[in-house]
Amino acid sequence: QMHCLGKNKKTIENISRVKEVLPCALGPEQFVLSLIEAEPPNVLLMNRPCKPFTEASMMMSLTKLADKELVHMIAWAKKIPGFVELSLYDQVRLLESCWLEVLMMGLMWRSIEQPGKLIFAPDLTVDRDEGKCVEGILEIFDMLLATTSRFRELKLQHKEYLCLKVMILLNSNMFPLSSSEDESDSSRKLHHLLNTVTDGLVWVIAKSGIPFRQQSSRLANLLMLLSHVRHASNKGMEHLLSMKCKNVVPVYDLLLEMLNAHTLRDHRKPMAAASYCAKADG
Repeated sequence: QMHCLGKNKKTIENISRVKEVLPCALGPEQFVLSLIEAEPPNVLLMNRPCKPFTEASMMMSLTKLADKELVHMIAWAKKIPGFVELSLYDQVRLLESCWLEVLMMGLMWRSIEQPGKLIFAPDLTVDRDEGKCVEGILEIFDMLLATTSRFRELKLQHKEYLCLKVMILLNSNMFPLSSSEDESDSSRKLHHLLNTVTDGLVWVIAKSGIPFRQQSSRLANLLMLLSHVRHASNKGMEHLLSMKCKNVVPVYDLLLEMLNAHTLRDHRKPMAAASYCAKADG
């Protein structure tokens, strides 16, 4: 009898341990519905620049908009089921690693119905050729438009877009192995969360009505485009750092923190936790 009690106690402990490591126990449908609720609001630039753009006016508009969106991005991430169960260190590192990719994914979604245009905000639409006023940005515009065109060809659905955006966040950085038990738990939670959003995307595709044999091809086609988003993000980061170094545009607040984090990634701790919490709660 004592043996059975001991065995039951061990089983209960194991179940509790699983619950701690796997905080997100939602099914695919519930998880996707929670992503709809987590979506950030549309951000307005408010001060529309005079046209034609100059290099300074375009970069000022884009950086102001990015800084506004970053605040909402942190709040969005914290609404994703299971994200705040990760260690604070992991939460910050993930956001630092993917913020521009997430912004670009949102830009592509907004622009999907308007070929040749980039809808940075409801009150800021930029034609491809308007990028000629900024040195080096036309190449990035073309990359964004090409990837958006491919999403358009695939008829990207809103729920698919939501899942892809979360995948970008959760798969944005490979951390070094840590001996810390807390970090090990956080890593397991992260892997579970990635599996959950993958299941969510598979569920969305399955419910779309396309034949079963085409579902795996659609999943592959969507996932392959994420490398193009990453490539555009890398180019965009290089360009933004170059503009900052040349003093073409001043960079402040959260955007400055994110840029500094990128520059010093291998030499520092992540963005201060206090700053992260303040931006999310403010």
